[in-house]
Amino acid sequence: MESRQDQHASLIAAHRRPLAECAQILLTLERWSLEAPMLLIEEGPDGTSARPGTVGQLSSWLEHLDPELDAFVHLRQAGVDFDRARAQCLKEQGEAFETAWAKALAGNPLVTHDNLAGFAALSQKGFGRSPRELLVVVRWSDRVTACLVTCEPLG
Repeated sequence: MESRQDQHASLIAAHRRPLAECAQILLTLERWSLEAPMLLIEEGPDGTSARPGTVGQLSSWLEHLDPELDAFVHLRQAGVDFDRARAQCLKEQGEAFETAWAKALAGNPLVTHDNLAGFAALSQKGFGRSPRELLVVVRWSDRVTACLVTCEPLG
């Protein structure tokens, strides 16, 4: 089975042109901000597509969890069993949790607010490297991942 790093490398090779365009913009910036360019690659029924944008646009492009699900995510990350975490959230939040849960099950893969902040931090980290690196976010059918791609060979 292909590793995530290999999967990212394949997607990057397939989308060199939009990556190079984003990289050129990133290289002209004097300082990092949420307006820093990034590339969103999306897996779809007809293959993948690439959408250039800014780090600040990610929150409108990626569905993110309702705040009512944050407690559940944090419990799971702390090692609490799935059923026990869900039961605890149901007990504490009731109908608000149920509504958010149903919405999450019906949509695309979701990210947390922490994931969005992590993507921004990754972009900022890449900006500070030499050579500078561009944030690439990939929305698969079942998950969202991110990586940095060096700008030098893309230019």
